[in-house]
Amino acid sequence: MSKSVRWTGAALLLLASGAALAHGGAGEEDVRPLAEVHLPATPAAQATALRVDFAPGATSRPHSHPGPVFVVVVEGAVESALDGGVAQHFTAGDAWYEAPGQLHRIIRNASQTAPATLVAWLLSDGRAPLVQSSAAGAMVSP
Repeated sequence: MSKSVRWTGAALLLLASGAALAHGGAGEEDVRPLAEVHLPATPAAQATALRVDFAPGATSRPHSHPGPVFVVVVEGAVESALDGGVAQHFTAGDAWYEAPGQLHRIIRNASQTAPATLVAWLLSDGRAPLVQSSAAGAMVSP
């Protein structure tokens, strides 16, 4: 069972802004930003991290989120398309951003033989469901 990790919105905004990378590399680590966006004004009081596992060939239904979403591929490869855009290929270490309410039209494992894993950070007001399915308009909670 995957666990949701909840931090305050301020902590996630600090990470997203790159301020957490300002330590300058105390050792031999390679520190580089994966994504940086200017967030819309949002009453984000909650941040939730979700681990999303895709079996080989698996796909997700079209959906959206009420708040900003930051996604990092941690294993395998996926194809993702937002709104009317073309599908993009992402591999382990790649990241993308989804704006509040943006339709995540396509998300699927790019491989028929290997699993894929994502970590998604979702900002929310803590009241609205984190995922809205566009297929039937039904609200889904992780």
